[in-house]
Amino acid sequence: MKRIKNLGLWLSLLVTVVVMMLKIPNLYKFILLALFIGGLLFIRRGVFPYMKANKKATSSNPDDWPEAWPLYRRAIKAGVQKTYVITAASMFLQRGDRDEGKHILLDYLATSNGKDPTLDSIAKTMLSMAYWMENDLERAIALVDEVHQGGYRDKNLYINYTTYLIAAGRLDEAQELINESHIQSQTSPGIIDNQSWILILTGRWEEAEELLVNLVSRVPHFAEPYVHYAQVLIHFGEVGLAIEQLERAAGCSFSNTSAMNKKTIEALVEGLTDPATRIKTARAIDRDAAAVANGRLPASIEGEYGPCEEPILTGFAVRKPLPKIVPKGEREPNLELTEEDLKFIEEQERS
Repeated sequence: MKRIKNLGLWLSLLVTVVVMMLKIPNLYKFILLALFIGGLLFIRRGVFPYMKANKKATSSNPDDWPEAWPLYRRAIKAGVQKTYVITAASMFLQRGDRDEGKHILLDYLATSNGKDPTLDSIAKTMLSMAYWMENDLERAIALVDEVHQGGYRDKNLYINYTTYLIAAGRLDEAQELINESHIQSQTSPGIIDNQSWILILTGRWEEAEELLVNLVSRVPHFAEPYVHYAQVLIHFGEVGLAIEQLERAAGCSFSNTSAMNKKTIEALVEGLTDPATRIKTARAIDRDAAAVANGRLPASIEGEYGPCEEPILTGFAVRKPLPKIVPKGEREPNLELTEEDLKFIEEQERS
């Protein structure tokens, strides 16, 4: 059965009409309405701190975030809808105390699991992020696989599941999930970025670049696409443009759940900007693509490399043209000249 939208509003209107129709003195009517409104406010007393908490937790200023956490605690203690509880847990995971967010989700699943299958799936998908942050990939994958096997489908599930599989090196399985996501894989920046991540790890650099050029033009608010695009540019020796992309990445907001962090990105920028370390840093990034794509510094490499201030480095890969895809049912035009064509041209030249 579908929930009736704005049930509280309709119930309030109904009660108001009923009370006003009662054949009692107006003073008693106002007393009854006051009692009803007071009771309603008491029941929904957790909503107000929850709304304030959301405003603080979603602020673009990180200094506002700490004010959200006591408000969320007060809202949960007072009693709010389970969807609000799950949202509060998500904010704790992303911007606050991940352990507290994890415990909120575990408490929910211990007391409410089975009452709302959709909400259970959302909670488990979020809980998987806590295991991901604890570097427990096996447990994170098992949890999202359970959700997926249960039939739940959601953009965040696909993003999380493919992220974990790629980090675990299970690229074929990740690709199958991206293919399964259909329309979402074409519109979700997170899924598109994960597709580019797979392409980088499998050496399909030109295809990755085609995806990432389009993605960064949409100005995503998370760092991964800019870092991955910088990797592609470095692979082709374009270190100057790569630095620009890494600086864009460093300017993004970072959540607890992101594999990327500002300190690592700034270290890459520093190594590429310094002429003395430019070539060596670029070589290391290109050689250890898996580590950099997953938010880690590349392994150091041996050897001496001279100073370089050029924005384009020599000795790196050269782009290969992407194969032209001909739509099904269509054929490439035949541009070869037949004997009749040559004879016609010869006659025209004589005339």
